[in-house]
Amino acid sequence: MDSFEALIGKNINEVTLNESKFFFIAPLKYSTKLCGKRYPSDKFKLADLDYFNLISFSQLFKKESLLIVWYDETGLITDLEIYYLSNDFDILFKDYYIIKKAIDNGEAHKLREGDTRYLGASRLNEKVPQPNSDKLANKRELVLKKKYLQKIINEIRIKPY
Repeated sequence: MDSFEALIGKNINEVTLNESKFFFIAPLKYSTKLCGKRYPSDKFKLADLDYFNLISFSQLFKKESLLIVWYDETGLITDLEIYYLSNDFDILFKDYYIIKKAIDNGEAHKLREGDTRYLGASRLNEKVPQPNSDKLANKRELVLKKKYLQKIINEIRIKPY
């Protein structure tokens, strides 16, 4: 990975962000409202969701922090921050449990992102079998929701230019 200081001011497409064993590397695009407030443009994918071999919570969050590489609409990297997910493990675990319970009960086809607060089971278009049910369910991926990323932005208070 490029050195942290060297990333600021570069285009996100010009840098290589290698996986780290210590933290998730999260290149996150943000947009800016007219009032200057920033908000995330998308969710952050953590893992694919396999209904028949569900990743454990401890394995999903083996890395307890995010290195957030914030970039704007033009692709310019503007900020780097480290955020400790462990601060929110209680809520993330409750969300994980809701998703796991739906899968265990054969109701993965009924999951909605609105069922959880920070960790979401984001739907994909492909339908796949699910355990304990004859119904097909949309394939999904586990994501940190935009609402959670907004909470992170608000807590970090990224400085305006």
